[in-house]
This record gives sequence, structure tokens and C-alpha cells, in this order.
Amino acid sequence: MAGNSKGSYSFYLMDEAIAFQNGRRTKKALFLSSLLHEPLFTLYTFVSIILYKDLHASAFQIALLTMLKPVSTILSFYWSAWSKGRLRINLLGAGFLMRLPFLLVPWFDQAWYVIAASVNYMFFYRAGMPSWMEILKRNIPAGKRERAFSFSSALGYAEGFVLALAMGLLLDKDPGCWKGLFVGASLLGLVGVLVQCRVPLVECEKEDRPSFKELVARPWRDSWRLMRQNKEFAVFQWGFMLSGFAIMLVQPVYPIFMVDDLGITHIQMAMAIAAAKGLGYVASSPLWARSLDRFSMHRVAGMVSVTFALFPLLMVVSKWALIWFYIAWFIYGMGQGGSHLVWSMSGPHFSKNEESSRYTGVGVVLAGMRGAVGPPLGNCLLGVWGALFTFALSGLLLFWSGFYLFKSSKKSLATN
Repeated sequence: MAGNSKGSYSFYLMDEAIAFQNGRRTKKALFLSSLLHEPLFTLYTFVSIILYKDLHASAFQIALLTMLKPVSTILSFYWSAWSKGRLRINLLGAGFLMRLPFLLVPWFDQAWYVIAASVNYMFFYRAGMPSWMEILKRNIPAGKRERAFSFSSALGYAEGFVLALAMGLLLDKDPGCWKGLFVGASLLGLVGVLVQCRVPLVECEKEDRPSFKELVARPWRDSWRLMRQNKEFAVFQWGFMLSGFAIMLVQPVYPIFMVDDLGITHIQMAMAIAAAKGLGYVASSPLWARSLDRFSMHRVAGMVSVTFALFPLLMVVSKWALIWFYIAWFIYGMGQGGSHLVWSMSGPHFSKNEESSRYTGVGVVLAGMRGAVGPPLGNCLLGVWGALFTFALSGLLLFWSGFYLFKSSKKSLATN
């Protein structure tokens, strides 16, 4: 008996050692892949300006892009459902396919092709996210996982600080260089995908491949079931849904507002992204990570909404003093630092001992739904009442979302 106990204890220590090593390797891959993915992510933020200023896209095309990017995430849910239990295959396939069209932009540099490539990028970015979050959940324990993810995101944004300035200067000097930048950034991103796929992973038993009918119905059925069974998760998602809708409302508005009303150049846009938005993201990321240790997910999401609410209101003020334009983007960076952390960690948080990809998938679907409505409505409001009204409405909805999430946080604490 003693011998068996000793053997069991040795096996336990071995498991602990393997888990520790897997966690370390996963965190290294998380940090390195963030650095390698950042160049394309930074360049992606210039797409609307490149389309409107360099490819002479219409306001309709800008609005269509801002609508299709989040709508494509609904379809990405089907990719995630099809590849359930195939985490590494999903990650590799999504990582390659999201970058492939950008490798071809030197030969296809029309506005419609860039719009299609941008939508494709967002589709596979969302499609691969549930698998990556599940891998992080399996290999990095709770608490350490949130801090590691937040640090990796801040590391990427710090890199983006320098990249955005350099890209802005290059684009102002040679507007056509964006094609070469997309190719180089995409190749670096593919290296990052290979780094992610080398993470150690204990694969679960693969499920049978679903029929086409089952594939179409199951994501919606699972989402509805999860929202009904987990009330706290449902309340969080509806509050976050309202917040995201308010942000989507101004997505087609601010590129046109910046060019037509403020006369923003590429380098000024880069200063907003790098020096303002990036600095806000990096500075706030540790605070958001600590907030998740101290407060509920609902309360932190409410704080994110209230932070975001200042962005559209400050954009209104920037019409009279450009300094507020940079302050607005600094605030946006702060909000995005919290939003990215909360959205990404909500699946692992609410799933507890279940597989997190189903919970992350609900967020993906709701992001697509608000994207189907927000940008077209924002474009209509822009045409009828102008940019200032649309910014103001977005700010009010964000404040409302914040108070709703704060209130639900108090109810949750009272119940528990």
C-alpha cells in the first residue's frame, strides 16, 4: 500500500511539473505571438483612412465595411462549431486564411478587394479566438491567465506605439507603400501562428463531425441554452451588447469626420493611434487586470462602458480644439484595454469547469448581431442629423450600459 501511495505521489508531482512547464511555454508563446501579430493589427487600423483617402472609397463603402466586419463574426461561429475539439487545427487554419488575402494586395489594390480582405481578416480573427482562449484556459491557471493576457496585450500595444508612428510617416511620404506593409506584416503574423501552434496541448476526445443541418442549428441552440441557464452570463452579455452597439454606431462616422471636418493626415491619425490610443491601452491594462481580481466581471464591464462613453463626447469637442481629439483617443485606448480583457476572459470566467469556447462563441454571435445594425444606423444618423448628434447618442447609450452593468453587479453580489 505504501509503495502505491509513493508511486501516486510521484505521479502527482510529475503532473504538477508538466503543468508548470506547459504554463511557462504557453505564456512565452502568448507574449511572442502578440509581438508578431501586432504589425498587421496596427496596419489594420489604417484601413478606413487608406480606403477613403488613397483608394477614394465612398461613404457607403466605409459604412459597408464597418457593418460587414462584425457581421462576419456570426459566420465565424460556424467555423468554431465545425472545428470544436480540433483546437490546433482551428488555430492554424484561421491564422493562415485571415492573412492570405493581404499577401495578394500588390496585385489587387482596388477598394472592393481591400474591403473583402478586411472582412475576411475579422472573420478568421474571431473564428480562431475561441480555440486560443480554450488553450490558455487549459494551460494557465485562473488569476495568472488574466494577468498574462493583459500583459501580452499591453506589450503588443507598446510595439504598436512605434509601428503606428513609423507607418503614418511612411504613408504620408509614399501613400502607395501600404501594399508592401500589408505583405510584410502578414508574413510576420504567420510566424506568430506557428509559435501558437507549438504550444503543448492535451487534446480532448474528438467529437463526431456534425451534419450540415446540425452544424447550422447547433451554435444558435447552444447560445440560447447558455443564456437561459446562466443568468449572470446572460445579464453580462446583454449589457456588453448595448455597450458594443453604441461603439459600432460611430464606426462609420469617425473616419469621415476626421478627414472632412478635422482634416486629419496619416501622421496625425498615427499620433492618435500610437501616442494617444496606444498609450491609454498600455497604461490602463495593469489597472484592468487588477480590477478583475477585486471586482466582479459585471462591475468591470460597467467601468469599461463608462470609460468608452467619454470618447464620442470628446470627439464632439475636438471640432473646436484638436487637443481633445488626442485625448479622446487616449480615453478610447483605456476603454479598449478593459474591453479586450473582459470580452476575451468572459468565456473562461463564466464557463467555470465547462469548455469555454461555447461561452466565447456567444460573445462572437452577439458581436455580429450588433455589427449588423450599428454601422448602417450610424451611417443613416450621419446623413440625417450629422456626426455630432451621432457621437452624442453613442455617449448616452454607453453611460446607460455602464449603469445597467453596475446595477446588475450589485444584484449579483446580493444574491451570492
